[in-house]
Amino acid sequence: MAQALQQAAITRINAIQATSEEKRQALAQHLTPMETATLAASMFSDLKPDQQFIRCLDLGAGSGILSIALYERYDGHIETIEAIEADPVLATVCDAELASVGVPHSLTLGDALTGTPPGPYDRIVLNPPYKKMAADDARQDGLPCHSANLYSAFMAIGLSRLAEDGELVAIVPRSWMNGEYFAPFRKYALGEFSLDRIHVYGSRTEVFADTDVLQDTMLVRFSRQTQSETIVVTQSAGKADAVERREHAACDLIEPETLVVRIAPKENDAIEGTIASEGLCPSTGKVVDFRNRERIYDERPEADGVRRLVYAGNFPHGALEHPLPIGKPQWYRADDEASIRQLTQPGCYVVVKRFSSKEERRRVVAYPLKIDEPVGLENHLNFIHGGKPRKVVPLGSEALSRGLALWLNTTYIDDWFRDVSGSTQVNAGDIKAMPCPPLESLEAIGGKWRPGISQEEIDRVCEVLR
Repeated sequence: MAQALQQAAITRINAIQATSEEKRQALAQHLTPMETATLAASMFSDLKPDQQFIRCLDLGAGSGILSIALYERYDGHIETIEAIEADPVLATVCDAELASVGVPHSLTLGDALTGTPPGPYDRIVLNPPYKKMAADDARQDGLPCHSANLYSAFMAIGLSRLAEDGELVAIVPRSWMNGEYFAPFRKYALGEFSLDRIHVYGSRTEVFADTDVLQDTMLVRFSRQTQSETIVVTQSAGKADAVERREHAACDLIEPETLVVRIAPKENDAIEGTIASEGLCPSTGKVVDFRNRERIYDERPEADGVRRLVYAGNFPHGALEHPLPIGKPQWYRADDEASIRQLTQPGCYVVVKRFSSKEERRRVVAYPLKIDEPVGLENHLNFIHGGKPRKVVPLGSEALSRGLALWLNTTYIDDWFRDVSGSTQVNAGDIKAMPCPPLESLEAIGGKWRPGISQEEIDRVCEVLR
């Protein structure tokens, strides 16, 4: 069967080369490399003594490489593998590939979200599409829980088809582990199944490099049983690198209230508060530039109500500089009731970038902001204030805004975020959950902030807070 897996790897490459990039993007296809398929199959448990034959399911089977890896893992003990594939071309490739090496299987051509048989299955493997799923998508009604993305919808369908003590291994992004978008999925998956194993990759580029997928990819194993006491976490830099193994108590990785999942336990420190519990509120910048093209300008016009429009690029050294030649129009005309409501009023805030670049050193990047007049904050920025989602109130002092910016720029916070999220996107919901010392402690260190302060000095100044 090792030879069969090698042949499946060649078939995968041929399938990729025969498919246009436009089609792959439309169907969110990223076929599984051989090394990752082998690792996925290895994450399943050995069969129990009373299990002679098992039924298996491959959701979104692609060219069939995961089915072959699964068959190799349980050679001689698989009754059948049910393969589901929506692409007619790939379905034909998959069917022929499995038949050529004698894998007992049946193939269903169709949408896995609506056409997956009821099962139950003892082993389920999937590398689903990564694509947003609309809240009003008609398929939502047939899912066990609301899903923000096709990949979590596929996982939910798979979990619902597991036999008692059955196991599912999925190759997915890490974004399901935290944030409000995936809260319904976490409630379903962690409420009715056991999270047993996690494998994370250090590189965002290598796993699906030949299909141009840039993603923090992980492998995860669930089983239909009560939550196991421990979770095994493994990690490698890329798909062919050495694997490090750790084992943690489940209660150290799964937050009891939010069901946020970490890849490492919290550090043992004295910080019990969060941004939200300290009375702070993160919001998203209200000005969406591409929706306001008629109101934004490269040069400041002679017109009433023109205000500065602020982007992340306006903080090159940590402090606001405006205007700057950053390739963005930086003037916003707010001259009616609707546009004026998009402005952020004078006062002190902390701005947090919503997106970091592909391989940027830090995920969480924050800047203190003091403004003496209303400005427009562009939608790719979050800002932290002292009010509520529908009522923005500036922070109490400039010292607090500077101290909070220092804290959010620490290596501690960046490591915390990476432990709970593989995403380069930092949303308001993520900021709410970030650890936060008492506000008076942040205010006390605010005087240490200065433009261009080094990472080493930031960490040293903030060490007293922990």
